[in-house]
Amino acid sequence: MTHTRMIVRWLMYLWAALALIAPYAPAYAQQPRPEIDKAVEYIRGQQQADGSFAGFGPGSTADAIFALSAANVNIAEIKKGNASPVDFLRAQAKAAGQDTGLAAKFVIAMLLAGQSPTAEGVDLTVDVQKGYNEQTAQYGKDVTAHAYALIALVAAGQTPRPEAVEALKKLQLPDGGWSFDGTPATGSDTNTTALAVQALKAARDTSDAIGKAVAYYRAQQNADGGFPYSQSSQYGNASDANSTALSIQALIAAGEDLNNWAREGKTPAQRLMAFQNASGAFRYQDAQPEDNVLATYQAIPALVGRTLPLEGIAIALPEQPAGSPVPGPSGTPSPLPSGSPAPMPVPSGSPAPMPSGSPAPSSPPVGGIPAQLPNTGLIDLTPVLALIGALSLLTGFVANRRRG
Repeated sequence: MTHTRMIVRWLMYLWAALALIAPYAPAYAQQPRPEIDKAVEYIRGQQQADGSFAGFGPGSTADAIFALSAANVNIAEIKKGNASPVDFLRAQAKAAGQDTGLAAKFVIAMLLAGQSPTAEGVDLTVDVQKGYNEQTAQYGKDVTAHAYALIALVAAGQTPRPEAVEALKKLQLPDGGWSFDGTPATGSDTNTTALAVQALKAARDTSDAIGKAVAYYRAQQNADGGFPYSQSSQYGNASDANSTALSIQALIAAGEDLNNWAREGKTPAQRLMAFQNASGAFRYQDAQPEDNVLATYQAIPALVGRTLPLEGIAIALPEQPAGSPVPGPSGTPSPLPSGSPAPMPVPSGSPAPMPSGSPAPSSPPVGGIPAQLPNTGLIDLTPVLALIGALSLLTGFVANRRRG
């Protein structure tokens, strides 16, 4: 009986240990995600013969890569015939280099695809750096391009210029948000603010700028739990998928628990999820029920709780001094963990036309969203090793008792 009792006790200890270890398994192994899978299938159906994805110009292909990568899809396996998204990015690299915001999005997309940002003799990271204005300390022509540039440089393992980070903070308006063009006359919007928050977080800024942005989002949230482009927008203040998704990314980057943002029993994630159509795509607004590709691209990163610059990239590439070239030989692919996506151009029905590097309203989330930064796929083994050690000691103790 004593021997049987010891076996039962041992099994109880083992089950307890397994229960403690289970939470450290990758999240995707624990939770079914039918909504994400349907959205991914819809996106894959949007691929064109040249490897690009349908949308609002070359930047939409980067948006699609952000979304697919956030959903842990291997970009190298996505092809239309023989053409891949990477083929399209390479073919468009020279033209993209003329637009700082678009070049920055291409940098992030290439890294997510496991490729060097150097393509067809063009170094997109250098093109981003060329967009820096010494007088304004800004990259590109507007706040969104500037924010994307900071994020891209971090993703490429470089340290953004401190003055460029300060310039972004100085562009914050009194209400805690940022406007698309950086002027008070345009007014803050949730989309630009989302990019600015993620850029500051990526740059490891510790000022109170992000806290002020959180207060701004409190004032922007609608009673249904979602977010509009802006409460003062001339196009109305109804919640839309794009803005809700981007706002979720900003809140996650700020370390907010989305459960504390529930309105009328719905968290922002649940409101975003409600925008998904039967096709798997997301609609821009309830008043515009047709499938919207941009809303779908922007929804997935928020749904899986990932923010720019996609933590995996920053971990995979060593930090370099400001202005340094991207590590590694030109054109050499490096396997990178899939990371997180970001805000993009404005969809049909959105508030205002924006350049290729700009953000806009986003799409709906699936299920609950973590309150912390995205899971990079790296598991902290310390608790597991501690449990293994404890079990080893317990085994030795039981063995000694039996010998006694």
